[in-house]
Amino acid sequence: MERPTKITVRPPDSRGLREVRIGSETVDSAWSLRELRGILRRHGYPKDLDLEDRRVVSWCGGGSDVWPDHTWRRRATIGFMAFGLVACAVLLIVIGFPDAFHAIRFAGRMTGWLFILGGVVEGAAAVATFDYWGKRSLTVSGALVLVGVLSALTVTTLLVVLWFQEREATWTTLAFFPHFFWSLWALWVVVRQKIWRGTPHPTKIATGVAITAVLAGMNFAYSSLYQPTAAPANLALHVQYGTPRMDLERPVIHLPVTLHLKNSGSVPLYVLADGWKVYGRTETYVEKSSELRDRRKTLEVGEDVARHLESIRRTILGTGPFTGPGNWFDPGEEYSEQKMVEVPATAKYDVVGADLDVMVMRKDRGTIDLDEFKVAQPSWDKKSRFYCPPEECWEHLAYHAEVGYSSNVTTVTRKPRYVTSWWILTPDEAVWDASISSYRGKGLIDDEETKREYRKYDLFTVEAHAAIPFADVVRPQVP
Repeated sequence: MERPTKITVRPPDSRGLREVRIGSETVDSAWSLRELRGILRRHGYPKDLDLEDRRVVSWCGGGSDVWPDHTWRRRATIGFMAFGLVACAVLLIVIGFPDAFHAIRFAGRMTGWLFILGGVVEGAAAVATFDYWGKRSLTVSGALVLVGVLSALTVTTLLVVLWFQEREATWTTLAFFPHFFWSLWALWVVVRQKIWRGTPHPTKIATGVAITAVLAGMNFAYSSLYQPTAAPANLALHVQYGTPRMDLERPVIHLPVTLHLKNSGSVPLYVLADGWKVYGRTETYVEKSSELRDRRKTLEVGEDVARHLESIRRTILGTGPFTGPGNWFDPGEEYSEQKMVEVPATAKYDVVGADLDVMVMRKDRGTIDLDEFKVAQPSWDKKSRFYCPPEECWEHLAYHAEVGYSSNVTTVTRKPRYVTSWWILTPDEAVWDASISSYRGKGLIDDEETKREYRKYDLFTVEAHAAIPFADVVRPQVP
């Protein structure tokens, strides 16, 4: 088939791609002789066209045997670059999705949406990879690849820095550590090829990436570091005695005790462990003041020093949990409960005292699986993970659940943490406590780790005390 229009094959460019013209119009570019024939067939030329006929085809910068494209190298670059960008897109969306919809604070949700947006950009960059290392029909393909690589490097660097704070090996390190090294390789590739050349407004693009990275970092720092520190947490407790009443039939005095709690701070609080107890106190009165050494012993155990009292003993009259582990209180929320304690009228106490202790955790430092945490696990139940033979330990109730981090960005760089609460009743005393650590119900708790987690989650205990002379109890009003 005769065509009046001549075909011109231009010299190969830096990538080995040769421009194809029909007359004065550029119709496409070819990597190989086979691809050139395909282009010509699409424009009406026969598949057996003699490409060596100089009257039909003009070869510039090399004949039909000059095709310097390194096909496998180029395809390997495309595949490895696209795979890394897609993996980063998945990583960003997986990290950002929980925070975008379930973060504790608004700033955390904003960070989550920024991560999701970054994932969408990474996906677009992966698609642009095929065009940039292909025919480059889109002028923005290089810019998209550049933005994708810079975003991947920024995110993986953040994850690596967070990981180095604790250096805990988790399965998620298998995701972001290899990707960190991939992003370094990708940055080397785009810098070596000066991918920004031909990109419209490269300075504006780089500025936009920098602003987005700074914004995400500021949101993360604000929601994870500044806000939980700046917002004050406070809990007010109060213990008050009611009017004692003599039982109508038995030599027993009913002593009402009102326990009151109020979240007087500005952040919600989880109750990890709490308890109340009312006790009768007996003491020996001496005319002569106690010796200095005796006062020192009293101070060592945390008791008040009484100048004319010694041999102080306590007998528990009533004890138990208050609100119970797993409850939480919003700012301004209050809770009151009245306990009724039976005191023997013939007792020889000097003072009746009441204690209320509550250990709490800031709700903006983490989340607790309350459905699991509120379920008590008895130490005498052999099916419980907290089973302990009675001859080895006091019988107690244990509460255990996983503690979620305040940000999913932190979650993927840390091992899980667990909160464990105990309520122990001995023949002479009632004890309650709680801790947060990597302890999962078996093995020993690391004291140093527990101290670190106390600071991270801002655990603190509030106490309230009240006492009345026993004489005010044994002369109650008769109903």
